[in-house]
Order: sequence, then structure tokens, then C-alpha cells
Amino acid sequence: MPPLLELGLNCEQYQALPYSGGVMEQPAGLMTKIRKVMNIYHAFKIWTAQGQKPGEVAKWKKENESVWNIVSEVNELRAKQNE
Repeated sequence: MPPLLELGLNCEQYQALPYSGGVMEQPAGLMTKIRKVMNIYHAFKIWTAQGQKPGEVAKWKKENESVWNIVSEVNELRAKQNE
């Protein structure tokens, strides 16, 4: 598991920041990185649970456009990396 994802999941589970102090006392850029990783994680979790039902994919993509945008962008990056 990527370290940032593990850190984000721990923060979410324990409802705590990674380091002591407030949000503004976290290392520069860390919270932004964690938020991005968690957005991707949750998008794929939703896509896996709801977006792959046979016969409903097109409807789901239209109703969940922001989630689908994340999933499709990550999949495009994966395809480029595997070329």
C-alpha cells in the first residue's frame, strides 16, 4: 500500500491528523497530498461498488460525473505508463 494512502486511511479511521498540532502545523503540502490520494481512493471504491453493474454503466457515469472523471483520468495515466 502506498505510504500516503496508508497515512490517509489511518487519519480517517482515527479521526486524527498525522502529526501533533493543528492543520496549519502539518508538514508543508502533506494535507493536500493526502486529500488527493484519498479522493482517488474513494472514487475507485465507489466505482468498484456501484459503477460496474452490467447495463447501468453509462447511466452511472452520467449521474456520477465527478467520480467518473477521477477514475477515467487515473486509468488513462495507468495506460500511458504501461505503453
